[in-house]
Amino acid sequence: MEEIILKISQKVLEELKKTHKAPYPLYYKNVFVELAKEEGIFDELNPKLMCIDEFDEEFLNKTALNIKEISTVSKEIKEHSKEFVEKIEPLEIEEIKTLILKFSGSLIDKINRLEHTICELEKELNKAYKELLIDPLTRVYNSKALRKFLAEIIGDSSKDLDLVLAVVDIDNLRKVNEIYGHLVGDFVLMKMAEILRRHIRRGDIICRYGGDEFVIIFNRSTMSQVEGIIKRIIDKIYKTSFKYKDDSIKLTLSCGIATYEKGDSVDTLLQKADEALREAKKTTNTFSIKE
Repeated sequence: MEEIILKISQKVLEELKKTHKAPYPLYYKNVFVELAKEEGIFDELNPKLMCIDEFDEEFLNKTALNIKEISTVSKEIKEHSKEFVEKIEPLEIEEIKTLILKFSGSLIDKINRLEHTICELEKELNKAYKELLIDPLTRVYNSKALRKFLAEIIGDSSKDLDLVLAVVDIDNLRKVNEIYGHLVGDFVLMKMAEILRRHIRRGDIICRYGGDEFVIIFNRSTMSQVEGIIKRIIDKIYKTSFKYKDDSIKLTLSCGIATYEKGDSVDTLLQKADEALREAKKTTNTFSIKE
């Protein structure tokens, strides 16, 4: 393992030198992570040694449950306090009544502040959940989100759905990485995500599926609608030049499109789209359909 890490470290320095980047920790770590993934050893590395914070999804789920329970209890206390106040209002002993009213008012005020705090916690928790589903480089959804969204849409697989899936692959990104370095490759991926966002409709979902692949979920869409969108995306990329110093980088896309059939699972739908993509990759700069 140490030999592989040393080899990757040397390659990182070469990549940074190509792009005229100093080996600052942030630049170094980003490139190291990409190369470690390519070598297939990333999952074996200790996150603490990599200075990568582990995101504890189980902790988030427990926190969400705790917040819900606190919110429920606080509402119950408030209701009980109101009922208590209503019961003592007919009493004639003014001093007791005054003390109890004062206490109840103070208690309700505290509960209101507690509910405000809970509301803020819920916002932060929702933000944390969203970050868990976002690809940090391209700021589109990640593969975890892809499976989550598809599972929610498909449900028990017994429904007829107007669901189309498109897997978009950058044909020559590996060559860009080899010639210009991974930082330029990352720039291309970010720009690609921007172009995809501009060409899809509101409600369509983009996810980064792998190193150079994106998946677009077209829910409530016909194949003809999706074909038109994919054709425009492929044409836009073909006509776009990505500038790096004095060089003009030309890219093309291949795309596999699959339609949902009753009984399809998340895996079978993704598999159909992958099969269509492999067919499109035989010629590149085009798309193939698997129905």
